[in-house]
Amino acid sequence: MTCRDCTGHHPVRIDAYPAGNPRASLVAAHRATQARTEAPGLVHVHYDAMHDTFAVIRTNDGTVHRG
Repeated sequence: MTCRDCTGHHPVRIDAYPAGNPRASLVAAHRATQARTEAPGLVHVHYDAMHDTFAVIRTNDGTVHRG
């Protein structure tokens, strides 16, 4: 399934954390919060099944984060 936040935008992976770590989703969410303060724009976390990671993604096209 395609991510509705990435569709039609230009996603850039900022960081990724191995899903084998029980805290990985929390660490990724914290990194996403940090990234939002570094620069405006949509930042969110994906679970990447192919690499078994939680990836922090930014769309660098001026889109403002919804929440």
